[in-house]
This record gives sequence, structure tokens and C-alpha cells, in this order.
Amino acid sequence: MKKKGIESVAIVKCSSYNQKEVDKAIDKILDFLDFKFKKGMKVLIKPNVVGCFPKKQIATTTHPALIEAVCKILKKKNCKIFIGDSPFTEPESSFKASGIDKIARKYGKLLIFEQEKQIKIRDRKGVLEDIEIAKIIKDVDLVIDMPKLKTHVLTKLTGAIKNLYGCVPGGRKQRIHLRAPGEKKFSKVLIDIYQNIRPGLNIMDAVIGMEGEGPTSGDAKKVGLILASRNTIALDIAAAKIIGFKPENIFPIKEAIKRKLYPDYKFKVVGMLKLPLIKFKAPPETKRHGAQGMLNRMFRERPIICNTHLCIKCGRCAAHCPGRAITLKPFPTIDRTKCIRCFCCIEICPQDAMSLQKK
Repeated sequence: MKKKGIESVAIVKCSSYNQKEVDKAIDKILDFLDFKFKKGMKVLIKPNVVGCFPKKQIATTTHPALIEAVCKILKKKNCKIFIGDSPFTEPESSFKASGIDKIARKYGKLLIFEQEKQIKIRDRKGVLEDIEIAKIIKDVDLVIDMPKLKTHVLTKLTGAIKNLYGCVPGGRKQRIHLRAPGEKKFSKVLIDIYQNIRPGLNIMDAVIGMEGEGPTSGDAKKVGLILASRNTIALDIAAAKIIGFKPENIFPIKEAIKRKLYPDYKFKVVGMLKLPLIKFKAPPETKRHGAQGMLNRMFRERPIICNTHLCIKCGRCAAHCPGRAITLKPFPTIDRTKCIRCFCCIEICPQDAMSLQKK
């Protein structure tokens, strides 16, 4: 399936989250990749469970139907199944809202990474000297990365690479944002994490994705696809091209190729004759190239504002702001001298009240 280091990306159509349809799609996609699970192996499934967003759960979180389809196959092989993540807030509620907790209880064990034993991964060439992750991630035989196809206000794309950031437990994620502010530095940290985990299989939920101000405040987008690859980077390159983004403008992908973790921006499509193209609305902060990029450099970047008509004054944004730039008066007010523009406040708001000011 490989040619000169170029990886295959399998793409199949899946029009809904009907379990039978999803089961068939997952079977097909694994056949196209010629991927077979070994009997009795310990497997960790890492979905994207960003938080509890009942109104947009279908567009923000990896759908449980895909996870169950994979679990069914693993169960036939007598595999020991773990399903784990570290949602931004309220992990128990987040897993329950997504429906993934039921799948975990049915087929294996649910893991909330901050409640598990931690280890430090050290990378002298990395941005940070060490990063803490749950020990179970290193103990299993196979990590299956199961991201959701979404845009992201900081990294442009929430794909397979970005999904691994959830392996960092709890509040440590906010501290990393503080130590590695900005798109470029943060993207380098994402590749540090990827280098030390390296999932053996990556399956992306692109049945319904999210466009615009993702990963939580954007708009649901019907795509009708499931993507998969043995290689995390190849999958993100394919996903970026499908939604009309240039992979070379997405810093995590660019950094991975710079480190020679993948040869170039090419990949082989299997399962379809050609790559489908579905136009996505880009996050406003990602328009930094060409004429728009010149304007953004000439003028100040858009401030983050609070829509007081939507805000319920829950205080989540202030509690999880890495730079402690937010105070409630009584609505969130941002001190722009302290703001590191990690956009955690936008990502965590359950009401979509926080956003970038429109020009």
C-alpha cells in the first residue's frame, strides 16, 4: 500500500450515524488499508471528547457509532479495550453527553487521563523539556487515534495530530499554552507529543464536521465521509485538502514534514477514485496568507469579545484561561496585555458567547 514512503489514506462514504451503515464503512476502510488487529492485544482508543456541548455534540465530538464499530471488531479478536481522553472540563459529564461512556462500559474500560497514573515523556529536541501523559498510553500495544474533522481558531485544523493533545491530562494543557503561546510554538508542541505516541491507526469521523470558529463554536457541516490511515500526518494532509485548506499553511503538518516525520505533502487515496472536495469556512484567525495576511500584519488582530446576550456568567473561561487574562465584571472582560491568544475561552464556552470580533 506504500510507495516511496507515501502512505495510503482510505476514504469511504457514510451518510449517517446509523450503526449498521457505520459498521459497514469501518469494515470497508480497514479492508482498503489491509489493516488487521492481532488477537489479545491491549488497545487504547483516543476519541475527540472536547467537552460537554449538548447543542453541538454531534459536530464537536467523535460519534460513539464509529467507536462502537471499532470495538466490535476488537472484541472478536479478544482485545482488551480502553477508551480514554481528557476533556477540557467536566470529564464525566462530557463522556456521558457524548454517549461514549456507554460504549466504554459495554466493551472495555473508560479512562479519564488525569485520573490515571502519569509519566513524563522527555524530548531534548522538543519545545518543552518534558510533557506529562497518562502511563496507559505507553503500556498498550496499539493506540487508535479517532479525531473529528473540524476547523480550529488556533491551528486551523483539528485533526489527528491535534487530537493527541487530549493525551495531556487536565490543567496541564493550559500550562502548555502559557509556555508555548502562539500557533507556531504550540504546533511544535503538538508534534513533540505526536513523536512520543505515534498511533498505529487513525480513523477520522467526517460524517458531520465543523467549520468556521471550531473546534466548538463553529457550524455543523455535513461531509458524509470516514477517513483512515496508518499514518497520522498523511490523514491530516488528506483532511486539509478535502476541506479546501493548503496543508503547507497548517503549522502542525508543516512542522512534522520539517522534522522529516513524513516525506512531503503527497499521499495515496484508496477507496475512492479521487479525493473529494468539500468547501469549509475557515476560522477568521487563519486567513494570514496573501492579501488577507498582509492586512492582518498591518492592523491589530481581532480582539476576543463576549456576547452578553448569550453569556450565562458561568466563569469557565476565566477559570481555564492560561494567562489569567479574564475577569468577570460580571461578564467576561479580557486584558489584552495578558491574553496569549490560545483561544481556550472560545473553545470552552458552552454558549458560544466568546468569539473573535467581526470587522
